[in-house]
This record gives sequence, structure tokens and C-alpha cells, in this order.
Amino acid sequence: MYDVIIVGAGSVGCATARELSRYRLRVLVLEKGHDLCAGASKCNSGMIHAGYDPIPGTNEAKFNAPGCALMYRICDELEVPYLKNGTTVFATDENGMRELYKLEGFAKENHVRAEVITPPALYELQPEIGKDVRGILWVPDGGTTNPFTVTFAMAENAFANGVEFRKEARVTGIGKTGDGFQVTVNQEEVLETRMVVNCAGGHSDVINNMVSETKFRIIPRFGAHVVLDRKHSDKLTTTLMETPHDLPGGGHTKGMAIITTTGGTMLLGCDATEVDDPDFTDTRRESIEQIVDYFKKAWKDLPPGSDGTPFPEDEIISIFGGCRPHADTNDFVIGEPDDAPGFVNAGGTESPAFTACYAIGQHVAGICVDRLKPPVNESFNPRRHVKKAFRDMTNEERRAAIAENPDYAKIVCRCEMVTEAEIRGAIRRPLGARSISEVKLRTRAGMGRCQGGFCSPRVLEILSEELGISPLEVTQCGGASKVLAGPACNA
Repeated sequence: MYDVIIVGAGSVGCATARELSRYRLRVLVLEKGHDLCAGASKCNSGMIHAGYDPIPGTNEAKFNAPGCALMYRICDELEVPYLKNGTTVFATDENGMRELYKLEGFAKENHVRAEVITPPALYELQPEIGKDVRGILWVPDGGTTNPFTVTFAMAENAFANGVEFRKEARVTGIGKTGDGFQVTVNQEEVLETRMVVNCAGGHSDVINNMVSETKFRIIPRFGAHVVLDRKHSDKLTTTLMETPHDLPGGGHTKGMAIITTTGGTMLLGCDATEVDDPDFTDTRRESIEQIVDYFKKAWKDLPPGSDGTPFPEDEIISIFGGCRPHADTNDFVIGEPDDAPGFVNAGGTESPAFTACYAIGQHVAGICVDRLKPPVNESFNPRRHVKKAFRDMTNEERRAAIAENPDYAKIVCRCEMVTEAEIRGAIRRPLGARSISEVKLRTRAGMGRCQGGFCSPRVLEILSEELGISPLEVTQCGGASKVLAGPACNA
């Protein structure tokens, strides 16, 4: 019997797993996707929200600001890159200014540093911001990181400390027993556990409603991001977004943002449209046009366009999207329902849940610990060591890496300067890559200007070699997504 089964291996699920690995518990994480971080966490912008905008008194406010501080600590412990470069919310009219002062009030109640700044002082802080900007809310503790790198790192560390993980393991039933719960996986396998933690994101309502009469419903809100080439990244020193507003296509956004990623590219977005399928990831023309049209108009107010440079539409290199798991409670759903002791919800985890993931994970893990009273895992190691990315090494460090492993001298992805050594390492790591998409998320191979046009064939070959499978069996993203249809000729 397991002590705890966690449903969902997104950022909240993996944070909870890592926190539980501090104790001597038998913990299993079940993920229905082909990889960890296969849902909302993968489609996240990676913004580290300081906590200035959640409505005071909500669960979002309770977990956001502590989660922000924890995110930086976790990134340091697990060697994940991040930028603590602040968040700037700007207004161009009177309505926007009123919103800034409202957000400043929220920030004060949430114990978050934030200040409304108007001309001329704002030009000292943001000298390249557009002259039509009437004021900004400066939030110094905001930042950005890579959401899937953080999630993989927490999972690897949890695994190293004894947590079990299973992919392609969909929970299809949960029933109460005298000692806890029976969890049915893929409609056939039944597992016994003393407690269940529901971190199922877009499906957290389904998991909750299997067990409790206290129902809630997830309303999937699709949002897309446009990725710009790194050409203008050096002109952006902070995350910039306009004041929050309702969108023409329906839904609400924290504010269309321009974000410099830790990989050097720039993200623009996102929109918000309610859809039926929580796993919906299709990039739609409507989303792309809405984002591009917005930034064409707003470009003059942003540092890359303040010199009159038009929006560089021809430098869009990719688009991606996914669904926020918005709960009909309009808040995170956290804790044990009254009628299901031992079943712990961490549901409805839309933004800012990625930032808040470790604060949520600590809280729900604490509920498990209070109930199970396990001994401490005295061998728990909070650290995860990873080699520096080849693209970030000095020339001296590169020479040393190549001397140790000649595969560092073989560049597979030219756009992102990813080496064969790094790709093989991503496959060999705990919970390592098993598809081209999984290699991409762990190494950035395929994320550059050519979007994998050059490197994908070689990545496929390396996967085939490392996994000991035919090239015909290699997939793009698991399941039936085989890359090759068949041999071109008979050998």
C-alpha cells in the first residue's frame, strides 16, 4: 500500500512530491500524459508573479506571495536559471491609472512590494518606455523562469529522494476503503493508498467529484503565446504588461505581457478564451491575430518599439498554447472536503499557481504529514546538480567539457547551441526524455529560429540509439505520434 498517491505531475504535483520526500513515506505520482509537465504547467509563460494582483483574502493571495519567495529558493537549490528583473504594469489612460492604484492597494494588503510611479520619475526607472505611458506599477520582486525546467527539476529531486513516478497512467476511478482509497489506473489496475492528493489541473474537478459530494467545475480557458526571435531581447530589462482587461474574444487576462525568457527569446501574450476541452492546445488563427494586432498597436509604448521600430511580425518563430484550469469557485480549491478525509485537493490551479506551486505543495504535504505522522527522511537531499548549458559556458569551460566528453564538441541544434552530450544526458537523466518533444523541453533543441528543422533528424537518431529502439518507433510526443511512416527503401 502507498502512503500517498499524487494525481498529476505538473508543477503543483511535483512540488508536493518533493516536499513529501522529506519524510519516510511511500509516495507515487501518477501522470496521464506521455511526459511530466504535460498539461497547464508546460503551457505557462514562466512569469514569477510577486503577488500584487490576487484579491486579498483568497487562496490565490494566500499562496502567491510566499510562493514567489519559495520559487527563487527552489531554483537556487535545484540549479534552475531565473531572472529576478521585476514586473512593470503600465497604463496609457485614466482607466488604466485607476487600475494601477487598485493593484497597489492589493499589493499592500498582500504584503508585496509595489509602487505606482508617474512621469518624470518613471523615465528614470524605465528610460525606454513609450512617452504615451501615463504611469506604471513597479513590482521589484517579479521575475521569470522556465516552467518545465522547474517542474522537471522538482520531479528529479523527489525521485532521487525516493518518490515513484508513472507516466501514461490515467486515474479512471477512486473509491473509499476502510484504510484509505483504491485508485484505478487506466481502467484496469487497482492501487491501494492511505491518502490521495489531487493535483490534476484541468481534470481536478473530475478527480474531486469521484470522491466528494462537494463538487466544483473546471472551466478551461485557452491562452496562446507568440515567441519572438532573440533579436530584440537586449532592449527589454523587465517583464512589461498593460493593466488587466477583458478581451474581445471573451475571458480575462492579467494583461498582455512581453517577457524575456531565460533562453533569450521573447514571449508575447496571452489571450483568454473559454473552451470545452481542458487538454486543448491547438494554436488558432484567432489567438495569433489577437496577440499580433495588440502588439502592433502597443509596440510604440514598449522599449523595443519606442524608437519607432515597427512590430517585427516576420520575427515570430513559434506559437504555443494551453488551458488554464479556472475553477467555478473563482479561486484555488485547496484542502480536504468535509466528506472525504484523507483526500486533499490542490485544484483550480490557474495563474498564479505556477509561482505559488511550492507554497501550495508545502501546505497540502503538511496536511498529509499531520495525518500520517511519518518519521523524517534523514537522508533527504534538497540539491540537484546539473551541468551548465554549453551555450552559457565560457570558452575555457567549453574546452574542459569537451576534454571530459568529446560529444560536447558536436553541435546538434545550431540555433540554441545544444550539443550531443546534452541530448544524451537529457535521455539518461532520472525521468529522462523519451521523445523529440521531451528532448526539446529539457535542452531547448528545436526551440530556435528553425524550430527543429535542422536538428530533429539527429535528435531522432540519438533517441533511437539511447533507447535501443528502431528509428521507426521514435515519437514526436509519445503515443501514436511516430515521426517516420516507414523505411524509404529496403536495405
